Amino acid sequence: MNRIVRKKKQEQAKPKWWTYGIAATLTLMLCLTINYSAFSELNAESSENQKLEQQINNITTDNLALQEQIHYLKNDPQTVEREVKKFGLKRPNQKVPVQTTK
Repeated sequence: MNRIVRKKKQEQAKPKWWTYGIAATLTLMLCLTINYSAFSELNAESSENQKLEQQINNITTDNLALQEQIHYLKNDPQTVEREVKKFGLKRPNQKVPVQTTK
């Protein structure tokens, strides 16, 4: 009878320890899962942020170049004349050379 009592006590002690262990393990796994998903989102947003910053830098550089070109077109007659020649326009009474084919 003494053996039966000991077995029952051992069986009862083991499930309590296992219960706490399983609860702690599940809690830890839940915390790790939540943190991993948050970390993954942070990495994705960080990557997107870097791409957007690069686009901003490229567009800002293009914008500065266009502003410089606008300034020269408004203030530099040689620049205006060069651009006009690209479109094949001429001043009044100016002869434009025409290529003839032979």
